[in-house]
Amino acid sequence: MNGQIRFNPLNRLSFYTFFACSLLGLVGCSSPAAITSEPTAVVVATPSPDAPTATLAPSTPTSAPATATLPAPTDTTAPTDAPTISPLPTASATLPAPIADTLLFYTTPVSDPSGQAYWAFRTLPALPQLDPAGFDTLYGPRDRLEDFSMFLANFQPQLSPDGRQLLVPGLVSYPEYGVEGTGTWLWLIDLASGTARQLLPNGVIATWNPAGDAITYAEGATLYTLSTAAGATPQPLFEDPNLWSLYAKWSPDGRWIAAMSGIQDETTGDVTFTYWLVPTDGRPGREFARRVSLVGGFNATEVSWSPDGQYLLAHNYVYDLAGNQLLPTETGGLTWLPDRPQLYQRAEWLRILSVTGEEMDVVEESAYHSTINWAFSRDGRRLAFSQAPTDAGTPLAIHDLASGKTQIAGIVPDALYVSELRWSADDTLLIAGANHGEGRYDIWTLPAAPNSTAERLIADAVLIDAVPTVR
Repeated sequence: MNGQIRFNPLNRLSFYTFFACSLLGLVGCSSPAAITSEPTAVVVATPSPDAPTATLAPSTPTSAPATATLPAPTDTTAPTDAPTISPLPTASATLPAPIADTLLFYTTPVSDPSGQAYWAFRTLPALPQLDPAGFDTLYGPRDRLEDFSMFLANFQPQLSPDGRQLLVPGLVSYPEYGVEGTGTWLWLIDLASGTARQLLPNGVIATWNPAGDAITYAEGATLYTLSTAAGATPQPLFEDPNLWSLYAKWSPDGRWIAAMSGIQDETTGDVTFTYWLVPTDGRPGREFARRVSLVGGFNATEVSWSPDGQYLLAHNYVYDLAGNQLLPTETGGLTWLPDRPQLYQRAEWLRILSVTGEEMDVVEESAYHSTINWAFSRDGRRLAFSQAPTDAGTPLAIHDLASGKTQIAGIVPDALYVSELRWSADDTLLIAGANHGEGRYDIWTLPAAPNSTAERLIADAVLIDAVPTVR
């Protein structure tokens, strides 16, 4: 990201509020209903309702209409006086044996000689290509909870489809909201060869193409693609003055990139969303759908393709490739199943829906959903999820999608809630990031079978993700 990126301030406030509530164990937090955007020097052009396509924008600006431009962050470059970091004396200093065929990403605090603690990027097993000088301060100071929550919401590492490369973005600066960037790049880590290099000088939010040899990202008013080959340069593919950098998603068949633009009305606070389908062969992008909404807790995961590439989930609405809205109304808490064009909903209760809203399966009827976490097994056959905490801790349940049965796998001891939940590469273990309150976080494992006993894997650490290792 650079100074041209439009950052939605409501995104930051909503997920900062969410993670501040969840990580600190607070209650009664809510997202703001609307925020007045600050002006920038970038001209905003209001999309015309009858303009179905957009191409590269002309260089001559036009006059700005009476709508608000979303503020842009300030570019941040790598600091020349980066602090010298040494690990904090915690139980995390001596790592346990790795989980078979599984690579864990997590963050743990490290400190410099002055005592300032930072959130550092770590892996289990440790990867020799991760130079601590580049990754110890990747997620910002430990006393800046909002910086870390920003990472969890939108800056997670992105594994390539073949599982051999990893994108790791740093955190950019948003001084108008009191967020200091970490001065880090977008890193490309080759898990097979053991090399790491700086792919871009900004921590952009990028997604892979299906072949795993190129990425796409939005920066400023432009949607780019970039080959991961050495020496490649970004290629502009589409331009709109109101692009949001969170939503650039390559389709599973490689033919399209879904992008989104938005303009917020200063008076009402409403945002006009325009979704675009941009062909990857260079043809003009076309308007896919449009709607007006009061902005809430949006993050990068809320625009996604179905596994077969035939449908797009955009802020709890489902569309086919012709732009037809399939769900009759907005249905909250939706995520695609990993192996089929069906939807998992976490709302009034946990259930599986068709793309038209038909109920396919009820996972659990429960009033407890505020801090629930969940994960599908890698074969797509089982769904693990956390339940309401008890005096003993937080139970983890497993729902079999074929039989419709749910069983309790076990309890994460003394956990107020589970912040992240993943499966091991062979689907035999559940890996849970637990919050114990008072700033205590750790990572647990639990056999994915009934009546199992959880074991603590890493202390003083927050789980980010777990992926299969390269074979």
